[in-house]
Amino acid sequence: MNKYGIYHSPLDGDKLLYYKASSNPEQTRQFRSAGIVTTTDIEDVQAVTVLDEVLGLARPQYNLRQLCRVIPMDNLTMKIDVATGLTGQEKVPALAEADITKEAYTRVSFDLWKNVVHVAASDEAMLKTSHPQNLLDTAEAAKELARMENKQIAEILEANITEKVAGTVYSDWGAYTSGVSDTNPFTAIRASMDYIRGQGYSPDTIAMHSTLYSKFILNTYVGQAVYYGMASMGNNGGAFTLPGYPTVKIIVDNALTESPTGSIGPIVGSTRGAVLGTGPTLAAQYRKDTAFYDAYIIAQFMEPKVVIDSCWDMICT
Repeated sequence: MNKYGIYHSPLDGDKLLYYKASSNPEQTRQFRSAGIVTTTDIEDVQAVTVLDEVLGLARPQYNLRQLCRVIPMDNLTMKIDVATGLTGQEKVPALAEADITKEAYTRVSFDLWKNVVHVAASDEAMLKTSHPQNLLDTAEAAKELARMENKQIAEILEANITEKVAGTVYSDWGAYTSGVSDTNPFTAIRASMDYIRGQGYSPDTIAMHSTLYSKFILNTYVGQAVYYGMASMGNNGGAFTLPGYPTVKIIVDNALTESPTGSIGPIVGSTRGAVLGTGPTLAAQYRKDTAFYDAYIIAQFMEPKVVIDSCWDMICT
């Protein structure tokens, strides 16, 4: 069994660079020198292959990552300063000195947690199976990594974003009378966007569950805007531009609350207001001869946070 496994640094982004993980790289920087994986490291290369496959399949499924600013970090604990804005002075007269203002910052502390996928296949299963078991396990592992990240981002956002625009609420966007929708979704969405702009931020995202999205897109007010070409699909399957607002994406994911109730509903906001700390990804492939099975394990470190509450609004019932 490989004692330490292999390591992928989030600072390398999508580059296919892997290192031997033997200690905290932020302290020793060992992985930047002699720690690089070579073709002679058979066990490590096998783990790299698995990690390439899993992360390659998982990345397109990270829908809710689009709601956040992604901050890559090699260390699991970190503090960052988030700028919350400054105030300028209007119509300064000649020979007058403008008031001095400074940028306001909020210090945010990260203590990344890990999501783990651990898969094993017995010799009996591999000898009996009529399916490419390794490929199936890899696809399932990728789906699980994405599911866990989307779920945790949704939980953090829905727990920390509050309703800002009183009196403008979500009502059933899927209800009809005589073939015409009872509610225009743009009424609530526009009010939320106006609030966010009033705070000095530019709304660029709306997030909702797929069931709510189906009601939204089939709403006659929305359908008319789509019919006239006022919306388009984004690069990812979970993204769709808001009709009439081409710079605002609709992100759809089932990790979000399905039926808006109480204080939880569709989320409108600016991605400046949320961050996702992404740490290293560790992987190892090993065999346990005494139990006659092969296995691999992948650990991915992350933590989402809402850092500027006034960037967001929750459209509630």
